[in-house]
Amino acid sequence: MSIAKYPKRSVEKDGKDLEKTVDGRHPFEVVFSHPPSDDEEQGTSSHTSSSVPEYSDRWDSAADGKLAIFTSAGVTASEKIAGYDMDGTIIKTKSGWDFPADTYDWQIIFPEVPEKLKNLHRNGFKICFFTNQRGIARGEIELDDFKVKIEHIVTELGVPIQVFIAIGDGFYRKPLTGMWQYLKAKMNAGVRIQKDLCFFVGDAAGRPETLKGGTKRREDHSLADRLFAANIGLTFYTPEVHFLNEPVEHWNKPDFDPTSIQDEMALFDPDDLTFEDHPCEMVIMVGLPGSGKSHLCGTFFQKRGYKIVNLNTRSSLIALKGFLQAGQSCVVDSTNIDVASRRKLLQVAVEMKIPCRCLVMNVPEAQVKHNLAFRDLSDSSVRSTVFKMLQEDYQEPTLDEGFKSIHKVNFKPKFADEKLEKLYKMYLLEKIGSAKSSI
Repeated sequence: MSIAKYPKRSVEKDGKDLEKTVDGRHPFEVVFSHPPSDDEEQGTSSHTSSSVPEYSDRWDSAADGKLAIFTSAGVTASEKIAGYDMDGTIIKTKSGWDFPADTYDWQIIFPEVPEKLKNLHRNGFKICFFTNQRGIARGEIELDDFKVKIEHIVTELGVPIQVFIAIGDGFYRKPLTGMWQYLKAKMNAGVRIQKDLCFFVGDAAGRPETLKGGTKRREDHSLADRLFAANIGLTFYTPEVHFLNEPVEHWNKPDFDPTSIQDEMALFDPDDLTFEDHPCEMVIMVGLPGSGKSHLCGTFFQKRGYKIVNLNTRSSLIALKGFLQAGQSCVVDSTNIDVASRRKLLQVAVEMKIPCRCLVMNVPEAQVKHNLAFRDLSDSSVRSTVFKMLQEDYQEPTLDEGFKSIHKVNFKPKFADEKLEKLYKMYLLEKIGSAKSSI
C-alpha cells in the first residue's frame, strides 16, 4: 500500500496566449443527462430507521466516479440525519498544516467528538459525512489511499457512519446538493428523511478573522458548508457551537441571494425604448460573461425579427454587414467591453448610415459570477482568469462614442422548467462574501 503525499496547493497561472474570446452560447439552457431527483420524490417510508443494519463495510461509486460513498458496518437508515463536513469539523491535521502531508496526517479535532456522535447514534440519528475532495480529481490524492484514511477515521470514532465524497467539481460538490440528494434517492433504504429533524455541521461558514481569547482565528476559507445547509433547508452549526457549546459566531453573508430575484423591475432603464416597427438599426450589447446578454437576445430580440450576430470570428463581421445591407436590424451579442471593440462596430453603422443603440447589462458582479456558475453546470464555462481580465478591461460606454442612445438592461431570467429555476435559486458559489455580518 502506498502512502499518499498531498502537495501544497498553488495558484494556476495561464500562459500569455490566453484567449479572451468568450463562448456566446445561451447561458440558461442547462440539461442534466441524469438529473438528481427532487426532495419530494424520495423515500417511501415514514419509519424512523431500517430494520436491517449494514452487515459489513461497503464502498460504492456513482455518477461516473464523481461520487464515492463509504458505508460502515452497523449503519441503518433513518429519517433523522446528523450531517457533518469532515476536514476542520471532525478532524484536523497533526502537522498543523492547512492540508495533510499524507494519509495519516490527521487527528480528531476535539475530544468531545466521538461521544457526541455516539449519543446521536443512540438517539436514532444516522451519522453522515459530506466532504469535498477536489484533490482526488486533480491527481493530488490517490483515491485508494483516501479510502484507507476514511476507514481509519470511522474506526477511531467508533460509531457507524456513512461518508459521501465529492470528487472534483459539479453538482455533487458543496454547496450544491448532489450528495444529499443521492443519500435520499439511493442510500437510505427508502426511508423518507424529515429535514426538520436533521442538521448539518461544518467549518466553511463565512466567519471573519477574529481575536478569540487572545488567539487570532483566521477567516473561514469559504461559505460552502453553511450554504450547503441553506440550499437543502437544514439547521446549521459550526463545530465550535455544536461540539463545544460556544456562542454563535458572526459570519459574512453572501453578496448575492439567489432566492430573492426581483422580477418586478422594468427590463430597461430608462424604460422608454421601443423596438417594434423600428427602421433598420444596429444594437450593441455590452456586458461581462454571465450578465445575461445571450439570454436577452434569445428571449427578447429574436422574436422581434432582429438578427443575432456574435463577433467571435471574422466571418461574423461580414455577416453583420450583409444583414444590414438587406435591411435587417441586428443585435451584436458579444462582450464589447472596451471603446476599441465598439469603435469598429460603430464605424460600420456610420458607413451604412444606420442608427446604433447601446444596451448595457445592469447586473451586479456577484450575480454575474453566480450566472457563470449556473452556466458552468451545462459545461459552458468561463475561467476566472478570463473573467478578471475582461473585468479589468471594461470601459463604460458613452454617447460620445457615437451611440444614438444608451440604456441599461436589468436581469430578469426565464427558465425552461421548474428544475432549472430551482437550481438557479440555490447558492452555487463557495466564496462569495462581503463585509455585511450576521449572527
